[in-house]
Amino acid sequence: MTETRIDGRKLRYQHRRPELLEAATEYVLDHGVAALSLRPMATALGVSHATLIRHFETKEGLVAEVLGRIRADFESRLLSEESGDATTGSELMRGIWRRLCQPREQRQFRVLFELAAAAGYSSIRGTALPDTLITGWLTLLEESLLRYGWPRSTVAHAATLVLAQVRGLQIDLITTGDRDRVDHAFELMLGMLERTGLSGQ
Repeated sequence: MTETRIDGRKLRYQHRRPELLEAATEYVLDHGVAALSLRPMATALGVSHATLIRHFETKEGLVAEVLGRIRADFESRLLSEESGDATTGSELMRGIWRRLCQPREQRQFRVLFELAAAAGYSSIRGTALPDTLITGWLTLLEESLLRYGWPRSTVAHAATLVLAQVRGLQIDLITTGDRDRVDHAFELMLGMLERTGLSGQ
């Protein structure tokens, strides 16, 4: 039986892993992924290049964990909104939308758009990217819609619509800065959803 070797240096830094992932997430959100390089990131975070490699192995591995962290943070905020004053699905979505329109929150969409654009020039089937960019987010939205009374038979379609509209409107907002027009388009989408099933009643 072959014993698995344990990297003692990695264990030495293990207590810093959550801290490193948080800092790496902020770095990616601020700088994007198109020109991401681990050496400049390590310098900016105050750690060695070897430390990042020990924790994340590759740039792709680090980006995947950063995207997972972004999604987990969104899930936490979604649950926070649900436990707040929202009594209907529409109120919940308005609260989330207002938060997502804050400049600090919009950074995640810039990263998403970079990755989606890059995926358009390469084959991503068989990789983790479809789950990272689409499937995992749909699951979150489906669960939330179900909690607010959406029919299970069409919840996957509704979640797909919401995800596509929110991301599309964010592209528009980041590009044009026309918040009033984009907000009205978001309300139009909510009206459609309310007539279909997002009543929360």
